Amino acid sequence: MTHDSTVPRLTTAQAAARLGVKPATLYAYVARGLIASIRADTGGSTFDALEVEAFARSRRRAGERPGRPRATGGTGRPLMVVDSPLTLLDGDRLYFRGVSAVDLARRATFEEGLEFLWNSGETPGVVRSGPELASRVASAGELLGPASRPLDRMMLAVVLAGSCDPLRDELSPAVVRSAGRRMISAMVDALPRLQQPLDHSEADSPLARRLWARLTGESPSEAEIALLDQTLILCLDHDLAAATMAARIAASARAHPYAAVQAALGAFDSSLHGSASIAAADMIASARNSGHPERALAEQLRAGRAIPGFGHLIYREHDPRAEAVFAAMRGIPRYHDVLRTVDRLDAIMASRSPRPANIDLALAAFALGAGMGRGAGQLIFAIARTGGWIAHIVDEYGQAPMRLRPESRYTGPAPQGSLPPTTPDLRRLVS
Repeated sequence: MTHDSTVPRLTTAQAAARLGVKPATLYAYVARGLIASIRADTGGSTFDALEVEAFARSRRRAGERPGRPRATGGTGRPLMVVDSPLTLLDGDRLYFRGVSAVDLARRATFEEGLEFLWNSGETPGVVRSGPELASRVASAGELLGPASRPLDRMMLAVVLAGSCDPLRDELSPAVVRSAGRRMISAMVDALPRLQQPLDHSEADSPLARRLWARLTGESPSEAEIALLDQTLILCLDHDLAAATMAARIAASARAHPYAAVQAALGAFDSSLHGSASIAAADMIASARNSGHPERALAEQLRAGRAIPGFGHLIYREHDPRAEAVFAAMRGIPRYHDVLRTVDRLDAIMASRSPRPANIDLALAAFALGAGMGRGAGQLIFAIARTGGWIAHIVDEYGQAPMRLRPESRYTGPAPQGSLPPTTPDLRRLVS
């Protein structure tokens, strides 16, 4: 097969995910000569995206049932590979604009990490929404129903921030980044304050310090503020995760940035994505309270659920984000108790399964150790990832509009022509 050098090559994880197989199975295909791989300069195998798509299509054809119609669009579009200058997932390593995300998180505040990912060229300053918007979002949460969650307050804050911005339809990079700062600050302002402000200048405080006061009533040490900054940076972006792709699709259709972030939050609000740390927090709490981590793990399996906080589609040996957060927590005495429970859970999992601890487990442990609510990890994740979504939205606005339009493969019944002239029983047609 002729390789198209204009199409970016896929990593092992991306190619395996496209084919719906494990990396070991993918390498078996390579060994049998069914698909080719090339060694990357940075290590690891890469795969031609069009060849992977062709191979996937041939496997589908081999599995088609007789009489089932094929797709009506010819061979369809090739696998969508989106160029992005933002994030690289290379084996078990994570880079933002070519810089190790772990190194950046150790050395920067959240505001500095934000401006770096945005490539704004601006001096990092205070992320604020302004007193009028802050007042609106603080009181708007009272309008929500009895089943509302803190994340609902954040989602409402994004809507309110857009409604107060006369430039929300302006899509230039500087204006979109300004909108991003307003959204992130408004999301924090929407959460009820659990600590009284030290003085009237709280609005000028770094975002990590303001967020801490809304997640727990426990007073933070400087090391804990640094830990929160580090965690926020590590959660900034992770390539084309589900919510990030939703943001890019909305931006491709030229939705304004507030609408694009709302689209992302809709995909984020799910048990398999943004809410995963909540289940992990419940599992850690159960293991810590009972003193029997084996029982806590068994409870998850009996309920027919995957073990939360372990395993990842991309990372095989370790999640660098989780390792960095856990390492920072070990230097703070407050977290030693929860880390003992996490270490016992990790040891049990390591003896039975090659699934590494992931960022959801780290977020859950951080939340519990700091005396935050069980859902605090989700809130930290949402605020951080909004910064990443803004970076992707700005990048997508610079691309051709409406380019993110994949093509489906029709698997319904064979075409039957037009409906009969008499009114049909539609229930019978679709039964």
